[in-house]
Amino acid sequence: MAHPLLPNHLAKTEAQGLVPNEAIAQYEIGSLKNFVYLLVDWADKTAAWVDPQSDLSHPLSDLKKQKLQLTHILLTHTHPDHIAGLGELASQFPKAQIVVHPKDTHRLKARHGLHLATQGEEIPLGKNTVIQVHHTPGHSAGECSYFIPAQGQRPPYLFTGDTLFIRDCGRTDFPDSSNEEMFASLQALKKLPRETVILPGHHYKNECASTLAREIEESAPLKCRSVQELADLP
Repeated sequence: MAHPLLPNHLAKTEAQGLVPNEAIAQYEIGSLKNFVYLLVDWADKTAAWVDPQSDLSHPLSDLKKQKLQLTHILLTHTHPDHIAGLGELASQFPKAQIVVHPKDTHRLKARHGLHLATQGEEIPLGKNTVIQVHHTPGHSAGECSYFIPAQGQRPPYLFTGDTLFIRDCGRTDFPDSSNEEMFASLQALKKLPRETVILPGHHYKNECASTLAREIEESAPLKCRSVQELADLP
């Protein structure tokens, strides 16, 4: 079965950073192989940052070189490896809106600029980009995935955090994790367009990205037909 094609800069085994005129910039940062992303609306020269890791230097340099305005910081969840650089980033961009689900705010220090995300909400980035919030608990109670609908020749994108990895899903053994919620979240994501580009929170496989069509066909968690089957996976 043929799979939808990935954009060339995401069809690699190493993150390529920012590629001019591409909507997605991908970076690998830290010992836990975190993927950090910039989502760019080039027409408006605005950007959103997904999950700031501790080292901000490469994405910050790209923002400056391209003269992009950071307007949003999207948090898929608030485990330490996904927010280590949040304080520094927020201090450099105090007007940037920090988007987070209310069930994950307990790990954040009190701060201004929080936007409490709700299921199905649409957040505009510039004039041409829409970010759809999908509450996908399971790994964390407030875990969110952010969906960017297709536009013109650009495919749809999904930032999955630690919900869906390439051919795997996130751990469910934390205090606010749940196999039941993870199963429901994965079933919900399967309803998105098959050509959706999956952008995970960690570089755990050789690939840097995948498509939903391929993951539905090859990912063990997405093949599970029940909560028990998911819980029984190694």
